[in-house]
Amino acid sequence: MNAARTLAFAVLCCLAVAACNREPTFNASSLPAYQKSLSEINARLSAQDRHKLQMALLTLAAGGSADYTAVALANPSSIVNIEALDGVANPLQFLDRMRSRIEGRTAASVIRGVAEDLDYEISRVEAQTKGAEKQLAAFVIENSRFRWDRGKRVTSPTAEFSVYNGSTTPISRIFLMGELTTPELKTPLAMGGLIYNFANLLQPGAQQQVTVVLGVPGGWTAKQLETVYDPDLKLTVSNVSDASGRRLLATNTEVLDTLRRKRDVLRGS
Repeated sequence: MNAARTLAFAVLCCLAVAACNREPTFNASSLPAYQKSLSEINARLSAQDRHKLQMALLTLAAGGSADYTAVALANPSSIVNIEALDGVANPLQFLDRMRSRIEGRTAASVIRGVAEDLDYEISRVEAQTKGAEKQLAAFVIENSRFRWDRGKRVTSPTAEFSVYNGSTTPISRIFLMGELTTPELKTPLAMGGLIYNFANLLQPGAQQQVTVVLGVPGGWTAKQLETVYDPDLKLTVSNVSDASGRRLLATNTEVLDTLRRKRDVLRGS
């Protein structure tokens, strides 16, 4: 009898430990339930996994893998509110979009699901561009740098770089995808598109130094970027316009670039 009781007690202890170790899941039955379950899930995650979950949830809330870009990740104070659907307009509309993809799932499952969505979207956009990235290789970006002169009273960050036109076509405009990083963080500080209009056509074989003022409120002007020292700015050409304003590609490759980067962040690569 004592042996049976001991065995039963041991089984109960094992079940209790298993229950304690079980990963918490989302409850999307109502807004308060979602916010409570999100808080419980975040409490069990590392900073890096919380970052991944934020990106996954905001992608789902936006209603599509291509609609939310990592630019928003440069403003974590806003992201926490949006992620929790706290203080946003029509929060139930966002929750309705997310519900079927998060209900009863763990953070890892949600992140993995959004990464799979991105894989599908990347394949679709790759088929549309049909190797267009090779055409853009003729336009070379060098010496890219992100600067924020904090000594001035009214300041705006700038992106500085040089452009070389190695094609046979004069161009009037260039579209770029930018990513701002530091060695201390595995995920980007900011990510988004930049556009520069040339005052005079950039002729084939010519190179020009460019400065773009990043004054529009958004990821590139997030307050915390003011305190970042010497971040690394990577720029990739996503499209160009010819002398008549016609774009080389119907769809900017920055869409594809953004999707790949988001997918890589979610997969931890």
